[in-house]
Amino acid sequence: MAFFEHAGIRFRYSLFGTGPMVVFCHGLTGDLRNSLELIGPLPDHQLLVWDARAHGETMPVGPAAELTFATFARDLNALFSHLGIDKAVVGGVSMGAATATRFTLDYSQHVAALVLVRPAWLDQPNPEAMLLYPQVADCLERYGCDGGRVKVKTLREYQSLLSKSTEDAQGIIEQFDRPLAVERSARLRNIPGDCPINNWEEIRSLNVPALVVGNDQDLVHPLSYAETWAQRLPQGQLVQVPSRPKEFEKHVQAFRGQLAQFLTSIHW
Repeated sequence: MAFFEHAGIRFRYSLFGTGPMVVFCHGLTGDLRNSLELIGPLPDHQLLVWDARAHGETMPVGPAAELTFATFARDLNALFSHLGIDKAVVGGVSMGAATATRFTLDYSQHVAALVLVRPAWLDQPNPEAMLLYPQVADCLERYGCDGGRVKVKTLREYQSLLSKSTEDAQGIIEQFDRPLAVERSARLRNIPGDCPINNWEEIRSLNVPALVVGNDQDLVHPLSYAETWAQRLPQGQLVQVPSRPKEFEKHVQAFRGQLAQFLTSIHW
């Protein structure tokens, strides 16, 4: 593990291996360990993973207003500069996919290819599956971790989610057990309320090889979102893998196989 400072924040990152660079971004409330759990070792490639602001061991939180994809892209560009990275395959999962998209739009000179795993946004903020997150933030801020955990279970939206997916409902409850949950509560409001793109017209400029990975039976990451991104990206390639909520190990192994195949097709 290593750290670098940017904009008054100390960011954690890790580098592994040698060869062409792959950079991978984690999801909302996750950290670089989640990236490593998904992506695994990358033979013949160098892998860079990092903790976004308000996540993992990156501290302090910084201004709540800066919890946006544009800021995350700037943070990642600062890490590229710190490490002297010229070009990389850039990707991520869920929130990380949105960060990778914004980074590719703003810093296209550094991107050889794009990898979007289970995208959770389209072209509008506040996706329907994330509408409960701001209420979790409110519960954390008003009642703290213990009181908030009790309060959120009384919400109609939580009960509706529980009836659809016990896994996703459990994910909501786990927000109250995250490290620095109260201090970082703004991420549950601001990040869902942002969007990685301003409109679909922007996507026409992303003329790089793009692997889009989707799965079904996933409320937060609908397969239709992955299908839409693959259709909109000029060089989008859609692959479907087993459902993460239902078959995690098969999901991981299938993704790793698809990524390895994709990486061999990149011309540096």
